[in-house]
Amino acid sequence: MPLLSNKKIILFFGCLAIFFPGSFVFGFPGVMASQWQTLFHVSKADIGRLMFFILAGTGFSMYLAGKLQEKIPGRLIIFIGCLACSAAMVFVGRASSIIDVYIWAFVEGFFTAFVYIPCLTIYQKMFPENKGLVAGILNLTFGGSAAVMSPIFTFFLISKGYGFTCNLVAAVSVLLGASVSLLIKLPEKEKFQGGQPVTTLSLIRTIRFSSFRFLWCSWALAGAAGVSLIVLSSSFGQQLGYDVTQYVYILTAFNVLNGIGRLVCGRLSDRFSKQKILMIVYLMASGAYFLMPHFQDIYMLSFLSCFIGLAFGAMFTVSAPLVTEVFGLENFGKVFGLVFTAYGFCAGFLGPWLSGLILNATGSDFRVVFTLFACFYLISSMLVLKVKKQERPF
Repeated sequence: MPLLSNKKIILFFGCLAIFFPGSFVFGFPGVMASQWQTLFHVSKADIGRLMFFILAGTGFSMYLAGKLQEKIPGRLIIFIGCLACSAAMVFVGRASSIIDVYIWAFVEGFFTAFVYIPCLTIYQKMFPENKGLVAGILNLTFGGSAAVMSPIFTFFLISKGYGFTCNLVAAVSVLLGASVSLLIKLPEKEKFQGGQPVTTLSLIRTIRFSSFRFLWCSWALAGAAGVSLIVLSSSFGQQLGYDVTQYVYILTAFNVLNGIGRLVCGRLSDRFSKQKILMIVYLMASGAYFLMPHFQDIYMLSFLSCFIGLAFGAMFTVSAPLVTEVFGLENFGKVFGLVFTAYGFCAGFLGPWLSGLILNATGSDFRVVFTLFACFYLISSMLVLKVKKQERPF
């Protein structure tokens, strides 16, 4: 069928498939937080643990999703992930305690990787000359879906209720997401031709690469510094005397550049050194964090947060083609999945968790926290330059 041989149409199917899991992990918890807090009589701290379970689920499954691609066609993995994410929404619609919500968060994060990793792999094969741009489009769709769906979640929550909202979005995600996932495959003319079988890296051999270790550590530090601003923007703004209508500018500016940066940096990575792009945006974010404690004007703080959002988005987008460049496309799923564990398992502890401890110990001195995160980005900028293609130890 000519329609299913059009790569742009297949890319659109991929964006549909990845759109709903993205909205479930990035948008749904924010909309439902107060509802869950009231429904289950829990504290804000209990709700705050949701992100830990989402990231933990993602961390556990990223490598698995990459490994499965060697055995199972990517479109089947995407289909399983879409169905599981939708089923999890039905489950959380019937939650009877915060524990059920934690289970939902872990499962949602776990199976989101089943959609994310195969999509990135398939489209890098499909668009070999524009790997960065395609990674940017997918990441923008994945992360930006929350901005589109959050108002929709809110509308149905208010007008139709909690259970109805969960069931409705689950059904829509199956109809629009899972239904097209089986169509996400390389056109026949794009498939690799036969020849010598490709040797892929094992887990142990991957870890032996110094480039992998440098990239993993840079993700742990840069991921921690980036994700922390999402959590800290409100408390920092409140300490300066701003109300929610004002300090929300900080987070809005962060998210705008987080989205735009994924697309722009992805496109730039097709033409320029990926390591240098990441180094530059990390240095810009480091400078922004160093300066933030010394300003009180909300517009200046919002301007500085743009650089942190830019670095955060670029980390995800530019790292995808960088992994392909350094480790080979045949190893992308597994290696990128392993790199992602740095964000899934470490960023939450080194970022929001550690910053909370420091703020408690220092009487909410944001200078200490922001300086720490500036150093994180500074170290990351040096580490990423050491990520280079090497002789493979097969």
